[in-house]
Amino acid sequence: MWTVRSALAHLSHDGADRLRVAQLLAVVDQPTASRILAEVLDADPEWVRAVIREFTEAGLVAYSRFRRRDIREAVVRETPLMVRTSMHHRVAGVLHAGGAPAMRVADHLVSAGTARFPWSVSLLRAAGGDAIADDQITRAVDYLELASRLADEDERAIILTTLAVVRWRLSPSTSSRSFGRLIGALRGGLIPPQCVPMVARYLLWHGRAEEAAAALDQLDAAADGGDATGPARLAAMNEWLACNYPGVLEGRTAAPEPDRTTVRTRSASVVRTEPDVEAARLLIDVLTNGASVGAVAAAQRMLRGHRLDDQTFGALLIALDCLTYSDQLDVAASWCEALMLEAAARRAPTWQSIFAIWRSAMSVREGNLHAAIDRASGAVGRINSENLGTYTGLAVASLVAATTAAGRFREAAAYLDHALPNSVLESRIGLQFLHARGHYHMAVGAYDQALEDFSGCGERMRRWNMDVPGLVAWRNDLAELYLRLGEPRTARRWASAHLDRIGGVDRHRTAGVSVRLIAASSPVLDQVALLRQSVSIANSGGNQLELATALAALSDAYHAIGERDRARAANRRATRLAEQCGAEPLRIRLAGPRGENAPALMPLPQPQRALDTLSPAELKVAELAAAGRRNRDIAKDLHITTSTVEQHLTRVYRKLRVARRSDLVIVLAAPDLTPVREVR
Repeated sequence: MWTVRSALAHLSHDGADRLRVAQLLAVVDQPTASRILAEVLDADPEWVRAVIREFTEAGLVAYSRFRRRDIREAVVRETPLMVRTSMHHRVAGVLHAGGAPAMRVADHLVSAGTARFPWSVSLLRAAGGDAIADDQITRAVDYLELASRLADEDERAIILTTLAVVRWRLSPSTSSRSFGRLIGALRGGLIPPQCVPMVARYLLWHGRAEEAAAALDQLDAAADGGDATGPARLAAMNEWLACNYPGVLEGRTAAPEPDRTTVRTRSASVVRTEPDVEAARLLIDVLTNGASVGAVAAAQRMLRGHRLDDQTFGALLIALDCLTYSDQLDVAASWCEALMLEAAARRAPTWQSIFAIWRSAMSVREGNLHAAIDRASGAVGRINSENLGTYTGLAVASLVAATTAAGRFREAAAYLDHALPNSVLESRIGLQFLHARGHYHMAVGAYDQALEDFSGCGERMRRWNMDVPGLVAWRNDLAELYLRLGEPRTARRWASAHLDRIGGVDRHRTAGVSVRLIAASSPVLDQVALLRQSVSIANSGGNQLELATALAALSDAYHAIGERDRARAANRRATRLAEQCGAEPLRIRLAGPRGENAPALMPLPQPQRALDTLSPAELKVAELAAAGRRNRDIAKDLHITTSTVEQHLTRVYRKLRVARRSDLVIVLAAPDLTPVREVR
């Protein structure tokens, strides 16, 4: 049995030439033909073959490779660094001359740490591409780092772009050395025109708006400077911006907006385009013309036809959005989960996190609050949220929307405190963020801020030509807000406007919300028919939380007209759904006085003495709010800030155990009686 010491002694006992063979075997560490080893050593092949045969018979070597790792590592340690470097370099030259695979040659160049061959850079880049295709990202980075040191200035910029993108797959941190060098090359005007679009997208993903603007300026200059492909490249970039960062495109006064009237024709063109540009055109079609069978089919073809990689990642996300906005949520969720599994299997944590964020957003649309919170928080935990850039905006939107609906307002507020890149509100993701933040503000009684969020969302959607219900149904949001403000006519007008926008109650699942909100502003005798229609739409729409909400409203309407059995049945089903969704406020409301044995007129769930717990300032704010005054008007009357009014109202609602201003009207109107209200 060989010990390390005895093995080393045996390998070197017959002179330096014999030891050189052992050192080369340790350096190569792969089964290799003896003629190749002989060429590296510039020795007689028969003598090399004889030495290797003797090592094999001694039990140290098998198939030109050390059988024991400890002995091989000991030989490497005993070999001087200059000798090892020289051997690796020599092996690389011999292997390349013999037509060996690029990655095998590149491994030796990396181990040598340098290369003096004219073909070194091209081979290292080819090896990097092979490693990326095989998901061996660490090896790819090693190859490309060496290539960047050896390349000339122009080629180095291309390599740095590739390096930044592939490193992003493992960790999207902007603190990496390759990211800093990429920014330096961009500022120096060294990025080739064909690489600028990818650099610009990459920077916008990271929320680096200033650097992205510099990249876009370079695209403009290339288009104006005689570059034959510059105008086409600029037009494609503008299309990508139009569906992903319309606010950035809007701010580029020199950039013409894409001609949306010809999107369908262009999308069907046989001209080959980059996957993300093809996907952008498809999404512009959906956002401009609405969902169609052709758009759904094209999105699925894209998902089937493109392998997940650095070039197709963004396109696949856009294809998922096309399905989601086209009301194909089940199909989109299935594809998203498959892509999440593929990203996990290929050890790409950034991809995995971002697909999980997208799946979380779909879970919000499904009304599955538990899953939405788990997926988004898991994604943010897997990758530091500061490094997710714009995608952090969608994670925060999902978490805020889900925790708000679950009644976990402190958590929602904590998520809203998270600093987001400025690029979020310039992006399509920013619309979902405004929608979620508006619902949080509405839930805690900050109605002025909710109005600002919902109105701002709608204004952006119209200005950006994205006013489709599948993205954000902002008119419904405003209708719900005005109901809470005690303005049913205005609420009805906004809900009706949403139905007009989609073309009728049978055109989109969000029509169910509109019908429910219209019912809330209708006479009691009209509510049952409207709410049954709302339940029917919600039943086929895939949003379990909306179905539970519609059933709860229907239960109330049945109670109001005296149909107790139907009320109890609707209540039971709504309660089960609320529990499954994790909608705790709705579950508590359904389990309270509006439950199975509730009368048509029910006492509010707080004793009269709760009024005594209000401070004078809180009581004054409550009285003005009950009188229909808006927060900013109350602030002006009392000479305080709007924020202070909102804080007073939040405490008033908590102390009186009410949820809206209309409840305050009843509580404050009959201070000497047990307050009652009629269920709408």
